[in-house]
Amino acid sequence: MTYDQTRIAWGAAMLAAFFGIISLDVVLDSDLGLGFLGILVGAMALLEFYNMAGKKGLTPFRLSGLAAGLALFLCIWWEIRSHGAFSINPVVPLLILLWFFLLQGFTIGIDGTINNVAVTLFGVIYVFLPLSFAMTLRHLPGKNGLAVLIGVLLMAKITDIGGYFFGRSLGKRKLCPAISPNKTIEGALFGLFLCVLIGMGQCFLPQWSFLPMQWAIPFALLIGVGSISGDLFESMMKRDAGVKDSGDLVPTFGGVLDIIDCILVCLPLGYYFLVLVPIK
Repeated sequence: MTYDQTRIAWGAAMLAAFFGIISLDVVLDSDLGLGFLGILVGAMALLEFYNMAGKKGLTPFRLSGLAAGLALFLCIWWEIRSHGAFSINPVVPLLILLWFFLLQGFTIGIDGTINNVAVTLFGVIYVFLPLSFAMTLRHLPGKNGLAVLIGVLLMAKITDIGGYFFGRSLGKRKLCPAISPNKTIEGALFGLFLCVLIGMGQCFLPQWSFLPMQWAIPFALLIGVGSISGDLFESMMKRDAGVKDSGDLVPTFGGVLDIIDCILVCLPLGYYFLVLVPIK
């Protein structure tokens, strides 16, 4: 198969696996499949981030970072299931930070304290905190949470995929050459166009509709811009670390972090738009 055919095949396989897990959750009236998927994906993405940090000479506490990310995700998941709203007990991040400092002091010493503690904590916040918003969207009060979650994920990925293929074939003007040399203005605009189409299309499907048309368009534009931004944010870190991909787990895609980079920004954006904007 060609590069693009391989990419499409793997993309279809991952999409099928995701919808298989979601379908099983629906049949069982549960969110366990989604929750454990979030934990698995978050753990792999966080390890890839820590590997990139290692190439910069930093020493993140990998196992403790994974444990902290898991604890944060589970705490937020529990709060969502119990109270239906996003919240974090402030004791949790304080204990995580304290543990990282203790690890630094008793295993490495003073040298590199700021860098090592900061990069370990940043990895948890960068990966697991945004991923936890998948559960907040799934349990969003007063709305079809499953439709919201799938809508946000589809809009984020269609922006990324549409921009990639359109930019490769017809893109001419570079969007941010210093950050991502292959991303083009034409590709980004086409990705936003597809994102808006998805957002508008949901309005015509009663079982999947969660926004009126007048709000669906700005919502889709926000998610589209968030998707592009998330990809650029990860590109900045990869270029700083001197790597092309965050990993090599998925052929033609790179690592798990390369797959979810756009989603990490879109999940919290989608949640706060729906919670804070006075939609009528």
